[in-house]
Amino acid sequence: MKKLLTAAVTTVTIVLALPSVAFAHVIVTPGQAGVGQELVFNVSVPNERDTAVSSVKLDIPKGVSDVTPTITPGWHITTSGSKGDVTEIIWTGNIPVGQRADFSLSAQVPPSPTQLDWKAYQTYADGTVVHWDQKPMGSDDASSTAGPFSVTKVVDDLNQSVSSEDDADSHKTTLAFVFSVAALALSAGGLLLRRGK
Repeated sequence: MKKLLTAAVTTVTIVLALPSVAFAHVIVTPGQAGVGQELVFNVSVPNERDTAVSSVKLDIPKGVSDVTPTITPGWHITTSGSKGDVTEIIWTGNIPVGQRADFSLSAQVPPSPTQLDWKAYQTYADGTVVHWDQKPMGSDDASSTAGPFSVTKVVDDLNQSVSSEDDADSHKTTLAFVFSVAALALSAGGLLLRRGK
């Protein structure tokens, strides 16, 4: 019994620790977008080693268009490709040990449901490159120089919004019915009380 309890506690501890471990990696958000939506993506980059981060490269997934990186004070930004078809963004600067930086870009996602794989490459001042280009279900490699990429799911939210409106109308109708029944019950109760007098 004691072994089972110890195993259960260990499992819970590991599960609770996982989100903080995952958050320490290079993360691109949001994780979901509607088809054809224009929005701002955030790239969160922590320094997980004992030397400064000198650059971050982000590969732009196919189908993402109108990519425009946001000016980031203290960082030099370069892009590859044309404005309508940017293939990568490189931020060059400095993230000190124990700190993190946030970058952002505006872009339009594809007009049909798909999955966007955000592959990033984090270069440190000592020349070490950490590749965030592994499938999310995979684990980091033993040398800690590779990890999972972030994913944004592009969903058809147009049909979902219609069904949401239908649900809202249905709730309004149900609520109106409940209030009507309650009003009738109160009226009938009032009449019975008068007759009783």
